[in-house]
Amino acid sequence: MTQIRVFTVIALIAFSAFAVGSEPGRMPSKQQVSRAAAADPNLEKELWDADQQWLCSAGATPYHKDYKECIEFRSHYWSDQFFEVGTKGQVSFKADMIAAQRLAHPAPGIGPHPDDFHLMAVYGNFALATDHTLLKTMGPDGKVVAQDCRVLRMFVKEDGKWRPAGAALVPITQ
Repeated sequence: MTQIRVFTVIALIAFSAFAVGSEPGRMPSKQQVSRAAAADPNLEKELWDADQQWLCSAGATPYHKDYKECIEFRSHYWSDQFFEVGTKGQVSFKADMIAAQRLAHPAPGIGPHPDDFHLMAVYGNFALATDHTLLKTMGPDGKVVAQDCRVLRMFVKEDGKWRPAGAALVPITQ
């Protein structure tokens, strides 16, 4: 049941993303999206870089910061409308996520570890990408628990710079 809710939320997010920046009642064609991505061949690298900056507390990333410093960075880096749909379908907004992260004291290695990043679509100042993320959390017994996820990453271009606007995590079950 939870997976159905998560899938439904992600489908709604993706559908609403397609509507952003397009003429009412008209979806952008695949050709238009391909041309937008081809117009800036470095966009996938730029968005991957933005993703790496966002995940600054995750181990050996190029932008690694101490956990508390990373939270403060995120509070300014994420767009104001940032939200995330977690692996259990819960929706969290920027203010709630920052507040919860400020209270947390995770052990080293806890957090997201992304790879396999792919730009999927660009609609003006909005872009969608996917990645595979190994999400490491602390289990109730105090041991590190890892969960494989596919993640839909959303980015918005504000003042000429791409910033994270949201994410939706879908667990990969075996």
